[in-house]
Formats: sequence, structure tokens, C-alpha cells
Amino acid sequence: MLADLGQAGPAGAGEPGVTSAYMEGALGDVILVNGAPWPVLRFRVARQEKESSDVPARLSNLEEFEHLDESAADRTRRFRFVRSAIGGQTMWTINGEGFDPDLIQARPELGSTEISELITDVHHPVHLHLVHFKVLSRSGQPPLARDAGWKDTVDVPPGQVARVLVHFDGYRGKYVFRCHNLEHEDMMMMANFEVV
Repeated sequence: MLADLGQAGPAGAGEPGVTSAYMEGALGDVILVNGAPWPVLRFRVARQEKESSDVPARLSNLEEFEHLDESAADRTRRFRFVRSAIGGQTMWTINGEGFDPDLIQARPELGSTEISELITDVHHPVHLHLVHFKVLSRSGQPPLARDAGWKDTVDVPPGQVARVLVHFDGYRGKYVFRCHNLEHEDMMMMANFEVV
């Protein structure tokens, strides 16, 4: 069976992609092509199972988000997402540093809250692993409508500063933050932070 998530589902489904009714009873190989002329992903369906999941009445509790205030910040850190010369080559960097797995650019404490100022030279969607954050402002202006709610990525246009409020809860350990443009990330625009 071929499944193309880039096209509309089965006739009459009215939804893009593969619907549960479409896949019900499928056994054997299900191959995802997603518009490509070759198989992208193969699923081996070995048995039938009864669907027992439910969508909760409320997907997210925004109470914590609404109560998280800038006054809770323990400190402010500044991260510049810019091109820099490294070893005679121009690379995408954070604070002038290319990615180094041994370099830690921030060590927030577990349970702490910090403001990160994310500054760009060109367009960078900035993504933080482990945490969700609240967008406080964009270059001194209020957040945009699309900034509402918890984020793990903020789209920062050229020459802007996005101020985000981050609460480090959950786990200690080493995590990365990076530009979500694959070409920029692959050219070293990624850095570590360690929750201690």
C-alpha cells in the first residue's frame, strides 16, 4: 500500500494525509512516498490493534504560562546568531563560536528562570531543546500574535532581538540550542547549555 501524505487522503476523506479509516485493517507493507518518486519510509504492519486513544478535552494548561512573569528572571543572557570567520572560513555561529561539543555557553540552574536575548544578522528560527519559553518582546515591541503560548522555536527576522523567558525545569543535563535552518545548523550554528 502506498501512502502519500503530501496529497489528499482517500476519496471523500476531506483531510490531507492518511486517516485512521484509510489505514484501518492494513497489514503488510505501508510505504510513505510523500510526493517523491521513490519510497521515503516503509512501515511493516505486523498485526491489527484496536484504537484506544482519545484527544483530551483540553490540550494544554496555560495557567503556568500566564503566571510566568519577567520579574521571575534570575538573569539575562545574550546570544548573537551571526556569521563569523573561523579558521579562514565564514561560518554560522552563536556568540562568535562554531559548535564545539565540549563548549558550554550557559549553565542555568534547575528550577531557575532566565531571559534570553536572541539577536540575528539574517533570518534565523531559533530553537531550544528541553524547554518551552514565552516570547516577551521583539526589538522592544510587543510579541506578535503568532508568539502566543509556549514555544520551543522563535522566528527572528534580520537585525531583530527576540527576548524570551525560559523556565528550566524537568531535567539536569547538557542540551543544545540552534538555528533551525538546516544549512545554518550544519555550518556550526549550534551551542550547548547545561542545566545544573
